[in-house]
Amino acid sequence: MNQSLDESNAYIRQSEYVIKLEERNRISQDIHDQIGHAMTGALMQMEASKRLLQTDPVKSKELLDNAIQISKDGIESIRLVLKNMKPPREQLGIHRMKRIVDEFSARHTIKAVLTHEGDLDYITANHWHILMTNTQEAMTNVLKYSQASGVKIHIQVMNRLIRLAISDNGQGARKVIKGLGIIGMEERAARVNGTVIADGSQGFSVTTLLPYQK
Repeated sequence: MNQSLDESNAYIRQSEYVIKLEERNRISQDIHDQIGHAMTGALMQMEASKRLLQTDPVKSKELLDNAIQISKDGIESIRLVLKNMKPPREQLGIHRMKRIVDEFSARHTIKAVLTHEGDLDYITANHWHILMTNTQEAMTNVLKYSQASGVKIHIQVMNRLIRLAISDNGQGARKVIKGLGIIGMEERAARVNGTVIADGSQGFSVTTLLPYQK
């Protein structure tokens, strides 16, 4: 009996350790998601501002103001992650997604277009969080690597499956190398038994597939 109790206690300690590791990984990934997007965007704005400082000071100031605002947004996002707060419900949904896409187009020279089809009511708050975070990650990668002029974001609610397809018209990639960004997208999708497919044969596309229950 004592041996059985010891084994049970050991199992509990091991389970608690695994849970803590998973929580640390989640927090680490969330911080990467938030600060990575913010700092990449802010850095690009500041570099552009520096180049225009002498020739177009008005535009330079506008870009610098954007960089400051992006940095503030990033700091606020980190604060929320560290306090383990969930995003407000009003920030979720297609309207929040549209705002993310519109802000991307406004801040960069790459035109982003959002379309959707199917009954969006089947998409839960948890699904929306995954879709939005994966969209932000994918668009950051478009900025950094694609040399594209346009990116399309399409949400499709099919029979028991939600499909998010993000595709650009850039240079693509002969071989898809999974960095921390794509791995993070896969991990988020896996939380709801979903999957992520990346393809670089025609431009670059990342497709997130999430199952749902009717």
